Amino acid sequence: MKSYILAIVLTMFLSALFAFQNIGDVTIRFLIFEWTLPQGVWEVVLFSSGAAIMWFFSLFSVFEVRSKYKKELKQKDEKIAALEQEKKTILDSFVARTEAAPENRSQESGAPEAGTAE
Repeated sequence: MKSYILAIVLTMFLSALFAFQNIGDVTIRFLIFEWTLPQGVWEVVLFSSGAAIMWFFSLFSVFEVRSKYKKELKQKDEKIAALEQEKKTILDSFVARTEAAPENRSQESGAPEAGTAE
């Protein structure tokens, strides 16, 4: 944030220096309007207004990029939830098999003993 403030202050200083060095009057005509301003002031006003207009239009791109990233984030969150559910299902089935496996072993080991006891 401090670097932006420094850049703005430096730009303002250079603009003021430019305006001070270019003090010759210039007549500006636009549609039905006519102004007479020092050349440096006119150029600083044009530069500043151009920068402000470009900043205004850059806000639209910020909102566009932000909505794109929100959409991607939502898709990734949904994919993560689906994968978490799949992981839970796999772990539950694995736990069920491991719990059933000792019962199968005891039945298998119990069958020969029952045969030998007779």
